[in-house]
Amino acid sequence: MHNSLWKIGFLLKIRVLMAAVLLSVVGCSQHNDEVFAPPPEPAGWSDLSAGAPIASQDGFRLLNPQSTEGLFPASIAVARLAQSDGQLVLAMKPEVDFLAWNSVFDDYRGISEVFPMNVKDLDGGAVSAENLLTAAKALEAGMLLLYTESRTQFDRCSMSGVLYDVRSRTALASIHATSLISDPVAPEDRLARTASATTLEDRDPRLVAVSTFEAYVRNCLRGLMDKDRSKNVGPVEGWIPAYPVEPLIWPSQYRSRHHDRG
Repeated sequence: MHNSLWKIGFLLKIRVLMAAVLLSVVGCSQHNDEVFAPPPEPAGWSDLSAGAPIASQDGFRLLNPQSTEGLFPASIAVARLAQSDGQLVLAMKPEVDFLAWNSVFDDYRGISEVFPMNVKDLDGGAVSAENLLTAAKALEAGMLLLYTESRTQFDRCSMSGVLYDVRSRTALASIHATSLISDPVAPEDRLARTASATTLEDRDPRLVAVSTFEAYVRNCLRGLMDKDRSKNVGPVEGWIPAYPVEPLIWPSQYRSRHHDRG
C-alpha cells in the first residue's frame, strides 16, 4: 500500500514537471517568434482631424500661428487609430507604447508624462476624435496625439498624426512621416518593435517610419514650447511682502552679540 501511494505521488510530480516544462517552452517560442504583424487598415485624415481639412505634407506643420499661454508643462495622451470592418478602433499595445513614447520625451522637461489611451477610457462610447478628446480631458491630459499607421509595403511605410490642445479641443499641428528604402529587409525578417532590431532598423520600412515620425513629433513639440508663455510670469498674488526683504545673514549678528554679552 505504501509503495503504491509513493508511485502515484511520484507520477503526479512527473506530470506537473512535464507541464511546467511544456508551458515554458511554449512561452519562449512565442516570445522568440514575435515578428512584425501588419496593422489593421489605417484611419484617414478626416478621422484624425474630426473632419477638418489638414494637409498631409511630410514633416510637421503648426496649425495655429498665434503663441500659446500655459500649454506647458503638460502630459500627453496618445491614441493610434485604425479601421476594422468600417469602424474606428484603437490599435494600441499599452505595455509597449507607454515605454516607447515616454522614452521619446525623456529629456523634455515640459512633458511630464505620455500615456496611451485605452478603449475603457471611452466609457462605452465610439472611438472618435471627439470622444477621445473628452476622455483625455477627464484623464487630465494637456494634449492628445491621434495617429495612424499605413500598411507596410515592401519598401515603404507612412504614419500620420494630429496633435490637439485638450482644453480648447483645437488641432495644434499635423505630422506626417514616410519611409522609402532602396534595400529593404525581407518581410519575413522584420521584427516587432519590442524585439531587438539594431542591425535591421535602417532597412525596415516600418521602423524607419516610426523613428522619423517620433522625431517629427519631438521637433513639433519643441516648436510649440518656443511659442508658449508661462501663466505665472510674476509673483504669486498674496505673497508680496509689505516690508523690505533683507538678505539672510548667517551667522545671525543679533545672536552673536547676545551670546558675547552672556
